[in-house]
Amino acid sequence: MTEVEYDVIIVGAGCAGPAAAKKAAELGLKTLLLEKSRTPGEKNVSGTCLNMAALVDPDLHYLMKGPVEREITEMHSYMITPERTTMFRETPSEGLILLSIRRDHFDAWHTEEARKAGAEVRLATTVVDIIEENDAIKGVITDKGEKLRAKVIIDAAGVNSIVGRKAGLIPKRKGTDMILYVTVNVHLGEKLVTERFGNSIYYFLAPQTQYKTWPWAFPKKDVVTFGTGGYLDDNLFKDGINSVNDYMQNLLDLPVIKEKIKGGKIASWGLHLEFDEALERRTRDGLILTGEAGGFVIPFLGEGMVEAFLTGIYAAQTAAKAIEANDVSAAFLEEHFMEYYTGNVFLQSFRYVADFNKKSILSMPDEEIAAMMQNVCIGGGFISNAIHYNWMKGADEDDMSLVQEAKDFYEFIQPYRQVGSESVEIYKKMRAEK
Repeated sequence: MTEVEYDVIIVGAGCAGPAAAKKAAELGLKTLLLEKSRTPGEKNVSGTCLNMAALVDPDLHYLMKGPVEREITEMHSYMITPERTTMFRETPSEGLILLSIRRDHFDAWHTEEARKAGAEVRLATTVVDIIEENDAIKGVITDKGEKLRAKVIIDAAGVNSIVGRKAGLIPKRKGTDMILYVTVNVHLGEKLVTERFGNSIYYFLAPQTQYKTWPWAFPKKDVVTFGTGGYLDDNLFKDGINSVNDYMQNLLDLPVIKEKIKGGKIASWGLHLEFDEALERRTRDGLILTGEAGGFVIPFLGEGMVEAFLTGIYAAQTAAKAIEANDVSAAFLEEHFMEYYTGNVFLQSFRYVADFNKKSILSMPDEEIAAMMQNVCIGGGFISNAIHYNWMKGADEDDMSLVQEAKDFYEFIQPYRQVGSESVEIYKKMRAEK
């Protein structure tokens, strides 16, 4: 078997992988990006959205140059109970909320950006094992029999990455650590998507359409992506629900949705797993886990791409520091990687929202959750729940510390609820540079 040595090898060309490869190459490291698919993103046809508040981060400005399907300016949140339907509509006075993209287009573009920066890219190459010597990760072995060595391996290969599992960092996952999602693409054509959905995304909370998750509808150029699912515990399938496909069918049958997709054609219907818990360890000697492999994404909130991009970039920067210091120990990698991660206010605020809501919402039945959301008067969604729940609980229990915590968090997240002229100017500049 042939042996080749690099400074950095990145496994996986989803979100974290190309971001890590691009940054590593820009830092002058000999970089290799490996991807098992023939085309990056070919298994991610459902697509998603990029959070504009996060893209204001200078490290992510370049992503605004990527292929965009729709510029999202509104968000609708529906809370549906037997008694009533409540809809929150959020429309910033200026700026964009999200950029709607297709992963099959975006991942391919992003990987090409890494190649342009100087990274070597190998597609249709599957990692089947790791090279481990003296308790350190020294490289990977591919399905072609190649032994590829590097000073640092960056694992960006997703929820069930063989690198993280072989290294003993990714444990067996089950129950409320895992969410099983079903996603459906409904083709309507650009004209009907524009007429019926416009430049808005939609969230829904209704009986029998999900299990402790937040169903969504994201319009693309000519298709609309719907998604729902639930945690893999004993309560996922009950009360007439035999699979997550039943949740999806019930979602599509909601009158508010059924009318909007009338005449449309289902273009794809697929399942996927997402991990919703932080890992105990994200590093070993010579190895850093990023994105979903490292448990950094937040599927409970529909957040993941930004977390993957940033942790990929931070892993590359950490690798460069480690190689320069001639210290690729787990301790060195962990210290510097987490210094970047914990220093990002956006990432920390969304992790707080996720942890708080997961704890509170998993303890309540759907009807109670929807009713509580309907009574929120400062805006819809999970951010409001994190604030409103503590306010009400503090008032009920005469505990001002809970009220103060809610107030402090409300003030903390304000910069990320105000996406204004700054983001628009950056976006226009980046698009002009394409």
